[in-house]
Amino acid sequence: MTISIQGLAFPLNEKNLNEWGVHESEAENAIKTLKASVIRVCPRDSPHGCDFAEDPKAEIGRVTDAWKEGNAIFARASITDSTAEQKITDGTWEPTWSVYLKAAELNDGWASGIEARSLTLVKNPAWNQASWSIAASDGEKPLLRTISKFTIITASQNTQGGHMPTDEIETLKKELAEKEATIQELTPKVASISTLEKQVEELTASKTTLEKELSEKVSLIASFEKEKAGSVPMETVKTLIASAIADHDAEKAKETERETAFKAFASAREEVGLETKQEDFKTLSASDLSKLAEEFSGVKLSAGAQYPATPTGTNTACTGAYNAKTGAWE
Repeated sequence: MTISIQGLAFPLNEKNLNEWGVHESEAENAIKTLKASVIRVCPRDSPHGCDFAEDPKAEIGRVTDAWKEGNAIFARASITDSTAEQKITDGTWEPTWSVYLKAAELNDGWASGIEARSLTLVKNPAWNQASWSIAASDGEKPLLRTISKFTIITASQNTQGGHMPTDEIETLKKELAEKEATIQELTPKVASISTLEKQVEELTASKTTLEKELSEKVSLIASFEKEKAGSVPMETVKTLIASAIADHDAEKAKETERETAFKAFASAREEVGLETKQEDFKTLSASDLSKLAEEFSGVKLSAGAQYPATPTGTNTACTGAYNAKTGAWE
């Protein structure tokens, strides 16, 4: 058995709790588009979340009629979802709804060029007087329908005019609106928040990609610099090798020269009866040793017990110069 609900969808020329409204000049658009819209139920923590997503899984029926009465737009809807039908019959959901529409423009809070997309069952409507009540089922005979928390109407009262909510329902709606006004104020911001979150996710992903690319390029540059630093031109290598060889040869020649000078020095000292130890003269250079060797060669004549033989073979004084190398007086 399909049930129907009907009631005031939204008032005209009156701004709602979210500070926007619809002028009477938009009544025709409202009626036309409402007749093509659906009935939805969204999660309680996001009263219009399924509307923003146009979620077909949230649909529980469709609007079958809409009309203007006085300064308000009324609507009638058929509930086709069996679970939703049972919840409505059991009184699980509050008898209030809120229109979800799109507008071409919004000037000073007044919407124009509107297109109604759905009537959504909500706990706290944007307009306090936006409510619905159970109507007689299709084909049902006139009788009283007594459902807890809902308006009591008969099938014969299902005219285009519908029924206004009772004082009890009005009081209940006002109390609920006061308690959860903050939630209603935040409802229009859900779409923008969702968009911002998506943008943040996209920017974060882009940032991560750029950081990865930057890290790879830095590593590549470092690798090139390391390779460049570790390479030496062949000409430089040849020069370094030649220099090392020259230094080695010079050092070797220096060592040979000193060794020769030391031998001469030691020999000169030996001739005058002196012992020469290598470690005692290790700080002397080759030129120092050569000079000392010459000096010892010059003094060795006076170090002996014999005078040099004179030209006549006597040890008497004589003139002339003694040649140490030939052993003769000249």
